[in-house]
Amino acid sequence: MGTRMTAAIVAALMAISLGACDAGINKGGSEPGPTLGGSETGDGVDGAAGRLPFHGSDGWEFQKNMDKSAFGSMKDLCKSETGYYFQFDSSLYYLEGSTGRVTPLCARPDCSHDDKSCDAYAGAYAIWYSGGRLYFAKRDFEEIGGSFTELGKHVYSVNPDGTGRRQVMSLELQPLDGRPLSSFDEPICHRGTVYFVYNGVLYAAPLEGDTAKAERIFGEEYFSGGGTGGYTAYDPGEPHYTLWADGDNVYFMLNVADENGARRDAIYAYDTVEKSVARVWEVPNEDEVGRWETTGVEVTQWYVLNGAIYFYLSGGDYWRTDLATGETVKLADTGDKTLYGTAVFSDEYMCLINDHPMTDPVTGEYWLGTGLREGGDTVFVYRLDGTFIRQLSLTGPWDTLGEISGFYPVFCDEAALYLIADAGQMVPTDFGSQKSRCDVLCRLDLETGEITEAARWQDRT
Repeated sequence: MGTRMTAAIVAALMAISLGACDAGINKGGSEPGPTLGGSETGDGVDGAAGRLPFHGSDGWEFQKNMDKSAFGSMKDLCKSETGYYFQFDSSLYYLEGSTGRVTPLCARPDCSHDDKSCDAYAGAYAIWYSGGRLYFAKRDFEEIGGSFTELGKHVYSVNPDGTGRRQVMSLELQPLDGRPLSSFDEPICHRGTVYFVYNGVLYAAPLEGDTAKAERIFGEEYFSGGGTGGYTAYDPGEPHYTLWADGDNVYFMLNVADENGARRDAIYAYDTVEKSVARVWEVPNEDEVGRWETTGVEVTQWYVLNGAIYFYLSGGDYWRTDLATGETVKLADTGDKTLYGTAVFSDEYMCLINDHPMTDPVTGEYWLGTGLREGGDTVFVYRLDGTFIRQLSLTGPWDTLGEISGFYPVFCDEAALYLIADAGQMVPTDFGSQKSRCDVLCRLDLETGEITEAARWQDRT
């Protein structure tokens, strides 16, 4: 999937570019992370005032609306009973649901939160909240003499306040033996089971369980000779999975070849009760949904709920397919609002922002099919069933943010859309002046249109 590879590379580059940034978090970034009474039991903050609606009393349901972000540096999110956890620039943060206050997930009062010594530093490629604890998966390395040796993929557990970090399981089924690791496929956790990909095969193992006893779900072993018994980190032929879950089913998207050799994205369903796999959906042909401008459905732009997939085609429209019958219906003519855009879903809403593909610097044409976007300034709010609700402008009194290049959607939940504003100020340099880097996390109220700032990360050097 070309869009996934591009997004992964962009995320890595953005993480590097933000490495020197200072985090100014709601003018209180030096304070410790959340103090959650009952952190041993996962009960969250005492009292009902700050509690959020939550799928599963123990927090073990896959969190559909927290799964993906359209912004490369803030793509890892999960929800707790009282707020949200996310990763930005390789560090973990907590966003309190009742106040919108953001704090680094570090309990050290003397910490500056700006380097790898901070307890909030993770370098994760997936995070989730389950059974009252926060988990994240990361690739571990050992540095010796300026060179790095990969130690494998591991899962870590941490208390909701950032303390008590420990490694709880490996996502490797054999010793590395010099084999480079793939960095694309993000594991998910659903009902206490971790679903992960190894050598092109999808496996399932109990959370904090023995990976050596993992259940094989789907796929064939994939080797390309990139290392002893393994594959290279950026092999275009390697199968890449996008994982999802809904009810008793775990879904995964793969890019597969049809009978004519043409490649397209398809979704398979694994029934966790019947232990069976079935192909249930594939990207529609032009004769089914008309012509659209991108090369397929981007990973942030589809959503499975109650046996149906909802998907938005940038350059096309908004659709729904019943996964049991295959019936596809158009839910909204989104082209009436904006030709291009990025959609973000929740169980209640589809929010569409009018961003567009980046422009090819050589041809001046839209850079279609790359997944690279330029930010928008307007949000169109729909019910999940396609009913248009309202149009909200993102322009307003944002003098404190400087020059905003655009907004990028992050996630939608509880009648709010969270976005990143690409902002900054012109500052003098030895070579004249340039725009400083400033990323601002904002909350857009979908009912009133009010925009509030939650956190900002800036670099004025």
